[in-house]
Amino acid sequence: MKTKLKDLLNEYIPRWTILPLVTILAVNCLIYWGSSALTAGRYHYDLTTAFDRAVPVLPAFVWFYILAFPFWAAGYILAARRGRDEFYRFVATDLTIHFICFICFILMPTTNIRPEIAGNTLSEKVLALVYALDGGNAPSNLFPSIHCYVSWLCWRGVAGQEKVPRWYQKFSLVFAILIIISTQVLKQHYIADAVAALVLVEGFWRFYQKGQRHRWVYRIFSGKK
Repeated sequence: MKTKLKDLLNEYIPRWTILPLVTILAVNCLIYWGSSALTAGRYHYDLTTAFDRAVPVLPAFVWFYILAFPFWAAGYILAARRGRDEFYRFVATDLTIHFICFICFILMPTTNIRPEIAGNTLSEKVLALVYALDGGNAPSNLFPSIHCYVSWLCWRGVAGQEKVPRWYQKFSLVFAILIIISTQVLKQHYIADAVAALVLVEGFWRFYQKGQRHRWVYRIFSGKK
């Protein structure tokens, strides 16, 4: 039994993926909370547009927003099934965008005005809790949207993989889109945040698919030149 479990873990979470995955998690936490601490008390820009004001609040989408977290975990683990070289390209894309997000959060702190959630349905109560845990009446770190970029990168990481079932690849695309929509209809992000996130993923995904531009990640995590 132990041998089968070990083999299963080695198949889906090879040892060479553990350090990059832990690093990404640590970088995400440091950037998100660190930038909030560094910009506390500074002026925060509101990028709300007429389009954003026209988007309705749909509390039921809070479930897609919350389920993004296990979806990300699965997506990042499954990205390793591309093989070591392609996985390092994936990691290079993620870390680069994380760094750009940090620069944006520091140079142009952003915020928005959240709606009052006065209803009493389960979805509304959960959404109110999400607001409370995520900055309350003073949300920050909105542009670009980490929620959107990580979700879209999860789809990119499994798309076209022979070792990932086609049904999951299709599911991943649909679910990523639903998560991005949830950021809009829950007023967690506005359209500029989502567009910037998608542009970053598409741009750097293509950048790191060419040549050996990802070798810096390979050197960091493999210890080889």
